[in-house]
Amino acid sequence: MKTKTPLYATLLVFLVLFGLTAVAQLQKDYNVLEKYIRKAVKDFEVPGLAVGIIKNNEVVLLKGFGYRNTETKKKVDGNTVFGIASCSKAFTAATLAILVDEGKLDWDDKVIDYLPEFRVYDPYITRELTIRDLLCHRAGFQTFDGDLLWYGTRRSRDEVLSRIRYRPNEYSLREKFGYSNVMFIAASQVVEAVTGNSWDAFVNQRIFQPLRMNSTNTSTAVFDKGMDIASPHIDDKPEAFLNYDNTAGAAAINSSAADLLKWLQLMLDKGALGDTSVFSEKQYYTLVAQQTVLPAGPAEKIGGTHFSGYGLGWFLKDYNGRKVIGHGGGLPGFHSKVTFVPEDSLAYVILANQISGVVGALDRYILDFFVADSTRDWAALYLDYEKKQEIKKEDATKAREEARVKNTSPSLSPEAYTGTYEDRMYGQARVEMRDEGLFLTLLPTAGLFQSPMEHWHYDTFRIKFNDPFLPEGFVTFTLDEKGKANGFTIDLKNPDFHFYKLDFEKVD
Repeated sequence: MKTKTPLYATLLVFLVLFGLTAVAQLQKDYNVLEKYIRKAVKDFEVPGLAVGIIKNNEVVLLKGFGYRNTETKKKVDGNTVFGIASCSKAFTAATLAILVDEGKLDWDDKVIDYLPEFRVYDPYITRELTIRDLLCHRAGFQTFDGDLLWYGTRRSRDEVLSRIRYRPNEYSLREKFGYSNVMFIAASQVVEAVTGNSWDAFVNQRIFQPLRMNSTNTSTAVFDKGMDIASPHIDDKPEAFLNYDNTAGAAAINSSAADLLKWLQLMLDKGALGDTSVFSEKQYYTLVAQQTVLPAGPAEKIGGTHFSGYGLGWFLKDYNGRKVIGHGGGLPGFHSKVTFVPEDSLAYVILANQISGVVGALDRYILDFFVADSTRDWAALYLDYEKKQEIKKEDATKAREEARVKNTSPSLSPEAYTGTYEDRMYGQARVEMRDEGLFLTLLPTAGLFQSPMEHWHYDTFRIKFNDPFLPEGFVTFTLDEKGKANGFTIDLKNPDFHFYKLDFEKVD
């Protein structure tokens, strides 16, 4: 008589074999993923990159690729520190969530109740603006308005805020999304006003230290040569660090992939990591709830994105039936992305020491790798887009050269253009004679924004600031009814900084 194998035993054997096969397959897939990342780094010619991934509460990938510095050839690893730029914003939102938990403020409190001197151009917005509004980009500004106040300047956070009142609001309060770094600086100052300590000290004490994010800080001033730090690169060349202390919770944090995985695990665990509670689950759901609606495309493809929005320091969207929460960051020489998908217990971080399409490509590829049945080669698509953008830039340069009116002369002698000029929001500029030619310096950013002035046509002069991040630009003078130079504007094509909004008037 044959002995039949009990059903439970058969199932047990099947599950064991299936589990072993799945583990082997999973390991193989991670090898494929790492190989894809390595190839993308090479194809995009990015100097250095760090990637960290958590799946089901386990770090499944933490790897460095390329170099911290292309001259020293020191390699990137999982502990290499990068500037994370706007990925700082979620930390600021979390500091305020902590204060809400403690009953020290409410999300819908008025900003001027904590910062009495705070003003924006529109009195109504000044009066009605709330803490919540600061964190979801609906304060009435156009994207990146006011960023020239802090970039490359020595202005304090309070001085940056004191000058934003001179930038007219493009929209009404809560009318439209307008990405605002300056409002996150204001949020940082609210933390200081409530606690009596700087935002830097508070985020370090209440988030970095409890999570043991020992490589994370809020200032490049603490860097030294012995630290594992990625240098910012522009066009594959390492550049000096700029100080972004005055951006505070908008963009000042420096961190590593290893440390940011601890931060993302905290988010997956809804505010508590192990025995460490940073903020309540209630506040977690507030942080990741949609506050401002964003376009999401036609939304006619199953598995695609149907909804998109911004929470408090986080971008939100649906993708393949999951809620995807993340944020990107970019500053000259640094590019970052952090993403987590609660329903899949998935989180990942991508850090690069050069602005590059590789970050967006890997973000899409890693997401597809885990949550979608897709083999789309995002790196190839992004690389093709980058090449097309370079061609467009070259074409624009040629078109500008062709439009130049040759054989013209300035209306005035060089000396007649010299003097001190001022934009009410930004501050003063100086035009002077140097080496028998005109020279422009924007005084608040004198280290970066200075250039000889080469005659282009009529009363327009070409400039190229010291900042390697910026392309060439053009200064055009205006003349008053007596034929004297009384002001100038700047045409400098750049999506991050609104030079075209500056209106300099002669003040001497």
